[in-house]
Amino acid sequence: MPRKTYYILFVLLLLLVGMVRVYSQSIDLENALSDFRKKYQQTKKLKITGGISSSTTYSMSTAGGLRDPFVYSINGNVNFSFLSINIPVSLSYTNAGFSYSYQYPRPPSRLSIHPKYKWVQAHIGDFSMNFSPYTMSGFQIKGAGVDLQPKGKWKYSAFYGRFQKAVPYLEGNGNTLATYKRVGAGIKLNFTEKKFQSALSIIRINDLQNSLLQKPDSLHIYPKANIAFGFENKLKLAKSLQIEVELGISYLTNDVRAQKDSVEPAFHKIIGLASKMNASTTFYKALKTNLSYTLGSSTVGIGYERIDPGYQTLGAYYFTNDMENITVNFAQQLFKNKLNLSMNAGIQQDDLKNEKTGKNRRMVTAINASINGGKKFTSSLGYSNFQTFTNIKPQFQYINQLTPYDNLDTLNYRQLSQTANANVNLILRSDTLKSKVLNMNFSFQDSYDEQGGIISKGNASQFYNLAVSYSSIRIPQSLNIAYGFNATYNTIGIVNMVTAGPMINCGKGFFDKQLKTSISAAYNISLQQGVQQQKIISGRFNASYTLRKKHQLGLNGVYMHRVVKGKSGQDFSTSVTYSYSF
Repeated sequence: MPRKTYYILFVLLLLLVGMVRVYSQSIDLENALSDFRKKYQQTKKLKITGGISSSTTYSMSTAGGLRDPFVYSINGNVNFSFLSINIPVSLSYTNAGFSYSYQYPRPPSRLSIHPKYKWVQAHIGDFSMNFSPYTMSGFQIKGAGVDLQPKGKWKYSAFYGRFQKAVPYLEGNGNTLATYKRVGAGIKLNFTEKKFQSALSIIRINDLQNSLLQKPDSLHIYPKANIAFGFENKLKLAKSLQIEVELGISYLTNDVRAQKDSVEPAFHKIIGLASKMNASTTFYKALKTNLSYTLGSSTVGIGYERIDPGYQTLGAYYFTNDMENITVNFAQQLFKNKLNLSMNAGIQQDDLKNEKTGKNRRMVTAINASINGGKKFTSSLGYSNFQTFTNIKPQFQYINQLTPYDNLDTLNYRQLSQTANANVNLILRSDTLKSKVLNMNFSFQDSYDEQGGIISKGNASQFYNLAVSYSSIRIPQSLNIAYGFNATYNTIGIVNMVTAGPMINCGKGFFDKQLKTSISAAYNISLQQGVQQQKIISGRFNASYTLRKKHQLGLNGVYMHRVVKGKSGQDFSTSVTYSYSF
């Protein structure tokens, strides 16, 4: 080791000794240690609560595909409590998605630690933080974060982490989309008083150019950078009158390697000191305000929302954009809260920058009603033609799923232009001997698929779904029998598709419910333009045994017989699970 290094270490050691002496003189170490000893004796020992589970799944299919034949997973939620410190730990690990031919930009395995001491809470590992609806909301990252909530008017939050890992470009492999490694940081300040609340959030995210050796420019995949600001304000003007304002500003650079703009506003130059800005940088704005007045059980309000075309940040999975809403909202409770009504109505328009070939201006309405008819009857109705988004999956995707790992990488967001739903739940009988319940649900969605800002060709569709179920429980025998029928009608362009079929499930408990078993069967057939496309017959078996209230063993199996366009195939999977709670 060089002599200079020894000198530096010696100086640091002297400083450390000096600091210890100073602090030991200003702090009564003996009393401090005594207080710590008393607290430890009061707590007696470290407390550990929670649970952990592990499972292995083996699957085989005559149809082949990219499914791993052997998948295992470990999941756990454990809390360590010592003195005034709580350390929750969450673990989710699986080998799914680790094959060379298929990789995830955001791996499904998760490990998160959330230690908390009084008003300080840290987030370590895989976690998400909600800063602002227009900056960062619900995005899973790997790194570290902190929430500081001391007594007083101010609260603070910050994070740093990896948003996605680098996935190399493999020529000829359409299973994996290449991605750059993406990292980012953010900070949020929150000020709260009795009549006023305000928050400021800033995030900065960028791709690492050198994380990919082979640049997939031909696929229009470029290294990006983003800095975004979120402002949230809430002001009570009077006892029952309140105004809320949310503002989002985003600077998104689509290719950090592009040339800089020769003419650039002064304010943008200041922002450019914190983020890479050039000719590919786009400036976006989003604004949402709401004024509400509450009188008894009634609430009346007026709202305005405007989101620039193409608005996005790298801190959220998806944004609805190119939209302006002016709405009036109303909520009322009637008949001793047995009927709850809420309604939004107004005008919505798009093409805010007059760049489209057509402009859409329409009346928008959202109506929701819920009926509580007592212990035996509940119902809800809803309709909306506001433009929203969701990550929806058809009911039959669950029914026909072979393993829990089949759709881990599903990130196809569906844009909804109008939705409607109706649900009725009727309890026919409920006593100490039997329970009988009838449920009916109908939903309608007018939608199209969008991923990465691109609308999938031909995926604009109307989706109707009807589900009816009847369940009967014989309580003394611990026997549950349920029947159901599902039907889906889907239109894609001029193509119509119908999927329908019944299902039955039987569950039985043994040995004072220590052993729980269930067996189910389902049949569904799909028709396109009246011609059969596929037919699926499936059977499932589940069994779980609880030992001493802490140990649980589980076994389940799935068998499917598929006939797709005249060609038949079989799928089979079996899983063994063990869980322990403490």
